Amino acid sequence: MKLKSSVKKCLFTIGIVLSLILLFTFSYHTLLNNFSNASPTNEEQVKNKDDEEKIKTYKASLIATGDGLVHSNVYNAAYNSYNKNYDFKSMLTYTKEKLKDYDIKYYNQETVFDKDSPYSNYPRFNTPSAFGDDMLDAGFNLVSLATNHSMDKGSSGAYNSALWWQEKEGILATGMFTSAEEREKVKIMEVNGITYTMLSYTYGTNGIPIPSDKTYLVNLFDEEKALEDIKAVRDKVDVLIVAMHWGTEYKLDATETQRKQAKFLADNGVDIILGTHSHCIEPWEMIGDTPVFYSFGNFISGQNHADNTAYVRKITSIGMFATMDIVKTVDPKNNTTTIKIENIGADLNYNYKFYNNEKKKYDYIVIPFSKMEEKYLDNYEDIYEEFSQVLTKYDDSINIEKLPGVA
Repeated sequence: MKLKSSVKKCLFTIGIVLSLILLFTFSYHTLLNNFSNASPTNEEQVKNKDDEEKIKTYKASLIATGDGLVHSNVYNAAYNSYNKNYDFKSMLTYTKEKLKDYDIKYYNQETVFDKDSPYSNYPRFNTPSAFGDDMLDAGFNLVSLATNHSMDKGSSGAYNSALWWQEKEGILATGMFTSAEEREKVKIMEVNGITYTMLSYTYGTNGIPIPSDKTYLVNLFDEEKALEDIKAVRDKVDVLIVAMHWGTEYKLDATETQRKQAKFLADNGVDIILGTHSHCIEPWEMIGDTPVFYSFGNFISGQNHADNTAYVRKITSIGMFATMDIVKTVDPKNNTTTIKIENIGADLNYNYKFYNNEKKKYDYIVIPFSKMEEKYLDNYEDIYEEFSQVLTKYDDSINIEKLPGVA
C-alpha cells in the first residue's frame, strides 16, 4: 500500500513539473511573439521602408469605337413583332466578345432616346432606348452624348435622353445634362488604381437652337469654356479624356480646325482625344504624349442604303476600334505620378448588312476585320489596305490587327 502511494505521489509531482514547463514555454513564446509584433526588428523596419518607397505601376486598358447611328432600317431590323420589343443583341455578338478583355469601353451615342416622341429616322432621329441597354450589355461603359443630333427632338427630347443616361449606374455618359448643376458635377471613375473622367463636346446641333436658359442640355465646343472645364477636373483625376464631335462628313481626312483644336486640348493637359462625326475613318496622330483619333467612323448605321452613292455606302460601312493601355507610375521617393499611353492599336470593323432568313428581313451585325471572312465582304483584303492607309496617313506607328490567317 505504501509503495502504491509513493508511486502516485511521484506521478503527481511529475505531472505538476510537466505542467509548469508547458506553461512556462507557452508564456515565453507568447511574450516573444507580442514583443516581436510590437517592436519590429531593424531588418523588418528596413524592409517595410523599402516597400513604401518602391515604385508602383498600375495599368488599365481602353477600347474605343465610333457612332451608334441608329437609322430606321437598323431599329426595324431589331424589332421583334412577336414580343413587340427591340433587341439589338445579335448585332453586337462579335462586339461583346471584342470588349470583354478591356477595362474602359467607349462609343459615341449619335441619336437621342426620347420616350415622349415616336421613333424616327434622318434628319431628326429618335431611337429606341433598348439600343442603349444592349450597348451597355455588350460592355460599353464610357459614352459620349454631345452630337449634332442632340437637339433633334427639341429641349424635351434632349432632357429625356440625358435623364435616361443619368439614371444608369456604373458608367460615365456625358455631353448632355438635365440641369446646370448636373453639368458642373465632376463624375470620376476608377479602375485598377487609375482615376479618369471625360468631357464631351459637339461643334453644333444642325441649326436647331439650344434655349439660352438651358445651355446645359448639350455641350457646344468653345475654347474658353473647354479650358474652364479642363481646369476644373485636371487635378482631380489621373486621366482626362475628351470626346470631340467635329470635322466634315464623308471626308477621309481631318480639317485644319480639327487639328488646331486637338493641339489646343493636348497643350492644355488632355490625355486622350476621341473624335467622331464624319461617319468614316480619319487619320490618327500623336500630339506630344496625347493620342488623337480624329474619327472612328460609324460603329453601326443604316447609311449603306440604296439612296446613297456607292462611295458613301462603302466609306460609311467601315469603322474601327482603337485600343491602348493607360500606365500610371507612382514614385514615392520623388513624390511623382506619371501617366503614359502605350500599346496603341486598332482593328477595322465592317457594318455588315444581310438578309436574315429567320427574321425574313434585312439585318445588321458589326464584324471586326480580325474576324473577317469572304462571306461578309468579298474584297475585304483590298478594303483593309485602303482604310489602313487612311488611318496611318499622319502616323504609321499604330499596330493594326492583322487579317485572319496572316502571321
